Amino acid sequence: MFMKLIFKLFFSKQNILASIFLITLIIYFISSFGLEKTIGEDVVGPSSFPILVASFGFLLLAIYFLKSLKTLNENEELNIAAVKNKFLKMAPIFITIIFVVLFELIGFLFSSFIYSFLFILYLKKPPKYSLYFSAIITICIFIIFYYGLNFQMPMGELIETDKIFPFLEDLKKIIY
Repeated sequence: MFMKLIFKLFFSKQNILASIFLITLIIYFISSFGLEKTIGEDVVGPSSFPILVASFGFLLLAIYFLKSLKTLNENEELNIAAVKNKFLKMAPIFITIIFVVLFELIGFLFSSFIYSFLFILYLKKPPKYSLYFSAIITICIFIIFYYGLNFQMPMGELIETDKIFPFLEDLKKIIY
């Protein structure tokens, strides 16, 4: 009986997308243990970011699955409107997965800008507001961590931020 309930919870028509995200997060979480640790990494470092994102994703999915327990016995028909509604409810998870994938590829500055821009648009703010606020928030976070805390931020593999903006490293050398 318990296994039937678990199967129905995770593989019902209404929760299949959430189950796919859960599997993706589990793979991402497990792969984060293989990341190289930096010297003196006690609390915060490159390998702790994926663990934090995956943990936050697990929390969101747990809340989603617990809320769906109420409607588990209802026979909900799968149609375009239902899928669109589920997609809109899970958009923050989609946006977070995009951020996680882009974080190492294009660096902190560009991925954080895209993440905050999409998330603010999801909150139904105008694109102009989203653009300005995303730029401000990304720059502030970058300055706090990169210059204030001397934290090494990912500069990207596909788009090398340090080559596009060479003055970033020069300012850090002046400060320290």
